Amino acid sequence: MAIMLPDFKPKPCAECGMAGVHHWAERWRLRVDGFFRPFTRPLDAAFSRVMPAVDAALNHIVPPLARVLVKAGLALEIDDLRTHPSETAQALFGEAKKRGIEMRELRILGLPRRIFLARHKRTTWVFEGLPRPARIQPSLSWIDDKHEVKRRFKAAGFPVAEGKHCRTERRALRAFHALRKPVIVKPHEGSGGAHVTVHLMTPEELRRAFWNARQVAPSVLVEEELTGPVYRATFVERKLAGVLRRDPPHVVGDGRRTVRELVAEENKNPLRRGPVFAEINVDSPEAARELAWQKLTPEAVLKKEEIAFLHFKVNWGVGGTSWDVTEEAHPDNKKLFEQIGEYLGDDIAGIDFMIPDITKSWREQRCGVIECNSLPHIGNHHFPYTGEVRNVAGKIWDMIFPESK
Repeated sequence: MAIMLPDFKPKPCAECGMAGVHHWAERWRLRVDGFFRPFTRPLDAAFSRVMPAVDAALNHIVPPLARVLVKAGLALEIDDLRTHPSETAQALFGEAKKRGIEMRELRILGLPRRIFLARHKRTTWVFEGLPRPARIQPSLSWIDDKHEVKRRFKAAGFPVAEGKHCRTERRALRAFHALRKPVIVKPHEGSGGAHVTVHLMTPEELRRAFWNARQVAPSVLVEEELTGPVYRATFVERKLAGVLRRDPPHVVGDGRRTVRELVAEENKNPLRRGPVFAEINVDSPEAARELAWQKLTPEAVLKKEEIAFLHFKVNWGVGGTSWDVTEEAHPDNKKLFEQIGEYLGDDIAGIDFMIPDITKSWREQRCGVIECNSLPHIGNHHFPYTGEVRNVAGKIWDMIFPESK
């Protein structure tokens, strides 16, 4: 009989969304990281040289250890990930099955920690989240730190939103007064729009947003708010693997129906029954705030082609949508993304880029990178709301097991 521990989930939090975290634990982790970071930064180069050897060793050590833990009832091995809550894991599993790659998830004491084992012929690969080759990955130590990304990208000449890194409310207020309005406040590390506040126009709004972000991070970023869809550019082996447009939940007017009626019609789409995409909630507090920002209500009749947004986040769980625009992206934008991929230097990475029109050059628009991700959700490319599927998982397995093509 296997010994299992309960998976202690964080309390529901509207600001965290679906990817909730324990606030105190996340804040404490970042505080400890921030304290030791000045001392460990000089060692980054040495660590990066050692990590390939560590990764290679884990590929030999973990498989027999996993067998022992499973036999002792201290772990589970799950070999069918089609019901896994992560679309990324489902995409990897689906492509692995086509190629004859045996993929399993290892759950020590029954806890899901995104630890996977993949075996093809006589080679086994152990990884967390996404598989990476056992070689130097230059930006892994800083890619998820929004402040560090902004600092480095700005120095490299890549477009980013103007902003400041703030540890105190006073400093955040100074940044607010110096920046173009509206501004946005977000934790200096994290993803999924957790504890992010947008459309800030007054000092009082800034104060509330600052302490909201401080619930999960000891410091925050105060930035000018960019406009437009969020585009996810994903890199595999430093090459652009796909560009996905991600929109917040919205409806388009026809000159006759109200926002509420348009939402009801949109929610009839069977894709919004799950497991990937969700219905739009027109009566949520977030919808009320977003509509008020646009000077609208649920009962407002939209003009023909007028767009009403019902959340600032693009996440699927709040009703966001997505589709592939790799071929539509302007050559200048593709070149910019490829330059960023080369600069990051990692085998797998993702950037979120905000721009009004992806078909026009970034040089002609107000735009910028809003964050990077060392573990991009490649499932986004495999499960678009509409349009072409981009097989990013296939490119990853080509890199890990090239003979499985």
